[in-house]
Amino acid sequence: MDRIAVFGIGSTNFRSVLGSPSEGFLEEVTTEPTRPYELETQTLEALERLAAKVDGDLDGVGIATAGLVDDAGTVFSFDTPGGETVPQVRLAERIEASFGLPTAVANDCTASALGEYAFGAGADYRTVAHVTFGTGIGGGVVEDGHLLRGEHGHAGEVGLLPIVADGDLESCGVRGAWEAYCSGRGIAQYVRSLLAEESRETTLDHETVTAEAVFEAVDAGDQVAEDYLERIGRLNAAGLGGVCNAHDPGLVTVGGGVALNNADVLLETIEAHLDDYLFVERPALEVTPLGDFIGLYGALALADQNGRK
Repeated sequence: MDRIAVFGIGSTNFRSVLGSPSEGFLEEVTTEPTRPYELETQTLEALERLAAKVDGDLDGVGIATAGLVDDAGTVFSFDTPGGETVPQVRLAERIEASFGLPTAVANDCTASALGEYAFGAGADYRTVAHVTFGTGIGGGVVEDGHLLRGEHGHAGEVGLLPIVADGDLESCGVRGAWEAYCSGRGIAQYVRSLLAEESRETTLDHETVTAEAVFEAVDAGDQVAEDYLERIGRLNAAGLGGVCNAHDPGLVTVGGGVALNNADVLLETIEAHLDDYLFVERPALEVTPLGDFIGLYGALALADQNGRK
């Protein structure tokens, strides 16, 4: 497959680019605001623009998107910036009906693992895991080039691994879920609960605390923030340890806004505790070299595999 329309669709940003499995991206990535309630139309419009740039026909479409994705390429529970969800978006069905192109769709965090394996740091490993630390926590695992999808296409929801059995915080109905404590949204939630329980002198404000504020306070030498980040690092190590013990990866990469913007301190706090939670051999651990475009690379790899079936 020589010319693939590639899409990375998040709650906020909608990215598109022409790609080739052998050459990578063939142009600069276009970014526009996501229109969650018009997502099918927005995707078809962007695909029309990409198709017009090609001398001949496109060979396929690859999409990495927020939300749950089934084997038919339908997206469920697509998050919006306002906190609501779009219940169902039939991306593959609409594209195949309108353009007749083979279309591969997967959750963006899950697809990122395939992007890492095919285009990133995973070339020398049989088994690669990727974990995205963003508003939530997601991930994926690839073994011998095969992306683990699960019975219903929903594998990779590692952020819902319960890491605090008696925890008061929850996500998506899962008590003690990893992302309830350690995602961008979860860090703020967790630190807010600690500030409510403890009376300590800190620059962090209970009413306005955010994940970004916690990392900034650590940089400024706030000892309470440092203590809280140490606790978060231990919880992250427990979550990653669970992923590793289940899949025995040779490489684990991390990405997403929380990881990419705070790489050194995040990895340092995880590395300090990871051995406490590992049964399998310790994998290599690094920040993805593909940066914020890892989902797009995953979509490109998905489409390539889909075209070779």
